[in-house]
This record gives sequence, structure tokens and C-alpha cells, in this order.
Amino acid sequence: MSDAARNKEIVLEIFDKIVNGGDADLAAKFYKENYIQHNPNVPQGLAGLQGLIRQMHGAWPNVKCDVKLINAEDDMVWLLCEWSGNEPPDGGPRLTHTTEIFRVEDGMMAEHWDVLQYEQKG
Repeated sequence: MSDAARNKEIVLEIFDKIVNGGDADLAAKFYKENYIQHNPNVPQGLAGLQGLIRQMHGAWPNVKCDVKLINAEDDMVWLLCEWSGNEPPDGGPRLTHTTEIFRVEDGMMAEHWDVLQYEQKG
């Protein structure tokens, strides 16, 4: 199996068990301690990611990310995702789609970039 194919499998497992499953502790198996997060609204490092997962699943216990497309080349994996189960309590904009980009190093997530799309109700 190529590195790109293996990296895609790792990212899909992350989205299944951590993002959708809410297992923030499992992130230690997949993310480097000094994981670089390029979204300025998300804390850096493994601990920051674990906090985000816990917060997300606390606010939206039914949150789900459907991976619609995934591709990989060398150490980079990118996804197009569709989100559901994350209705804001105040009727504000709801996250609907994201593009997620990861750099994988030695089988672990080393860096992440994202692009977010929101839908305003009403």
C-alpha cells in the first residue's frame, strides 16, 4: 500500500472515531503533540484539538461529518466534508461544509488547514 493510500485510511479512521465518535482521548494515537493548527480560531497542539472535540460533542451530541470526497498525494490528504447535527441554539449561521487538509508525518497528523462554509437560516 502506498503512503498516500495509508494516509487516507488514517484520516478516515480519525473522522469516524474522533470527529464523529467524539473520542478525544484517541486523538493521542493519531496527532503529534506539537500538531500545527492553521485555523486561528482553534488552539494549537494535541491538547487544543482534544478540547475542541470535547467542546463540539458537548454542544452538539449528534454532530456528524460526512466525507464526500477524499484524495491524497505524498504526505498530504484533503477532504470535502458535509456537516449535520450542529444547529446553533441562537439561530445563527450553521457550519455546512468544510475542506480539510492534513499533512501526515510518520503516520501521524502534523498540520491542518481548513476552509469553512456556513449557512444562515431565515
